[in-house]
Formats: sequence, structure tokens, C-alpha cells
Amino acid sequence: ARCTKRWPAERMPFGESTPFILIARCHVKQDCLAAYLEAAEVADKAVKESEPGMLHHTFDQDPTDPLAFTWSEVYKDDASLLFHLTNPPLVKFVEQHGEMGDDFSVEIYGTIAPATKEACNALPFPVKYFDTKFGYSRVA
Repeated sequence: ARCTKRWPAERMPFGESTPFILIARCHVKQDCLAAYLEAAEVADKAVKESEPGMLHHTFDQDPTDPLAFTWSEVYKDDASLLFHLTNPPLVKFVEQHGEMGDDFSVEIYGTIAPATKEACNALPFPVKYFDTKFGYSRVA
């Protein structure tokens, strides 16, 4: 028997106005670790002060590689991410990463609008999208 039943679109209430998770994985050049951590902390504080749509923002160290880190971020909605991408402290940090880092990639967990994906696709690093099929969020 073939499985041809289609998943109904109305079961997916997620989109540009709902929260989502962004994971940014980065790797630091060994001789740049202290400066990188300082730059990341400055960026974190600036994001906290200037981005009310950033609901969660942490910089987490990989347990097996002291030069690997993950930004764990929860956004209120697409507009919050679009603001983040153009926020001067974040733009500065991305430039600093280009000097002090040797790898950077992003994963987005949750459904975002095609226009938001377009903006992310213009970034200077790979972005992978994991669209929501079902579930719920109590973040708001």
C-alpha cells in the first residue's frame, strides 16, 4: 500500500508571527579565544539592551571542544530576527567572528516566512531551516 495522504496545511499554525529557535554554531581560532569571548560578551549585553524580541540568548561552550560554542536564541517572531540581523552590535560581532573564528553556521527550528528566509540566505554563512510540522509553544 502506498502512503499518498497529504498533511493538511491548516494543522500548521506556525509562521512569521510565532516564536522560533535559532542555533548558531561557531568555532574560534585557538590564539583568539580570550578576545572572542570578550567580543561575544559585549554582543550579548548589547542584544539584551536593544532587542526586546530576543526572548532567550545564551552563549554555550561545547563539552568536548573548548573552541566550539553555540549561541542558543529564541525569537518572538520574524520581525525580531530581521531586526537582530541589522542591529549594529550584532553586525560588529559577525565582523569580529570573521577575524577570530574559523567556522560559523546557523540552524533555525520553526517556520519562518519566505521573505525572512531570503534575508537569512544573504548571510555570509550557511543557514539550515527546520520547518515546524506540529507542536505548541508556551513562549510568548
